[in-house]
Amino acid sequence: MGAGGIARSSVRGRLTGILALLTMCVAPGAAAASEDAAPTWVKRPDFAELRAAWPVEAARQGKGGFVALKCEVNVQGGLETCKVEKEDPPGAGFGLAALSLTPSFQMKPKVVDGRPVRGEVRVPIKFAIRGGMGFAGSTSALVANPLWLRAPTYADVAAVRPARAGDAVSGHASIRCEVTSANTLDDCKVLMESPPAKGFGAAALKLAERFELLPVGDASKDVYVNLAVRFGGAETERAVSHPRWITGLDPKKVAEIFPAAAVERGLVEGVGVAECTVGVGGGLTACKVAREDPVEAGFGEAAVAVAGIMQMSPWTDDGRPVDGAVIRLPIRFKKAPQAAN
Repeated sequence: MGAGGIARSSVRGRLTGILALLTMCVAPGAAAASEDAAPTWVKRPDFAELRAAWPVEAARQGKGGFVALKCEVNVQGGLETCKVEKEDPPGAGFGLAALSLTPSFQMKPKVVDGRPVRGEVRVPIKFAIRGGMGFAGSTSALVANPLWLRAPTYADVAAVRPARAGDAVSGHASIRCEVTSANTLDDCKVLMESPPAKGFGAAALKLAERFELLPVGDASKDVYVNLAVRFGGAETERAVSHPRWITGLDPKKVAEIFPAAAVERGLVEGVGVAECTVGVGGGLTACKVAREDPVEAGFGEAAVAVAGIMQMSPWTDDGRPVDGAVIRLPIRFKKAPQAAN
């Protein structure tokens, strides 16, 4: 979604007679054994969060909507790679509104043979109009799927981890912050923390000053973002399963560095795989050749050269740093056809 989508919320003046109902379900799955379990909900956005994300034009017109999201659930129970499968009415902003709420979801992950595993979930969200409540306030905007220029590192997260939580306890929190004109965060509030009363919400607030958004290109003076922060145990694994790229794969660059060794051998295409360590700002460092096909044709070195100019968002959608993670990038090279004389 580029530099992040904007979901408009609230309205100018007052719109009465609206009550929003948020309904979500997980397709049930039969447990194959006593140690197996389907994913179940722990935390879902409340009414205040839903109302804040409501598209402004739909609110002005007193209209509701329906969105179906398809997401992956990671082993910590966070939602990743959410996509809008259905939006009704289409183009009214409810899809972006639903995506902006994903940091406020938390599940117990799917369990197979007694161990948590990644799973898939479909999340129906109904923005329903009923009597009893209304909107009031100034126009604001909620950023969906933000990209970050600057974010905390694993060391930063570990430094603010609440002592009373203990090393063995994982926790998470969701906060909402106002985005300043400098694209930093201010006036943050805790939306939820789990487990409660362990200090994870307060710890997440301490990290807010370390974030800087990629500019979202919106002129609104009131821009907000929902932000998830996850605190792992002492042995937290550093991994990035679904990077979001600030500077992604450039097809023009790929074409420019088609390896000379491949040309000499008469090859017109090949694959190189670069293995890199993610740096503090999301850039790829210490890249090396992991694999190439065909071998000794220069595709591995070419993949390393391309990877060196790529940069991912330094914070994941489900609330984790990326520094220190090792990532493999397969890159396909295809020789551009020569122009006819």
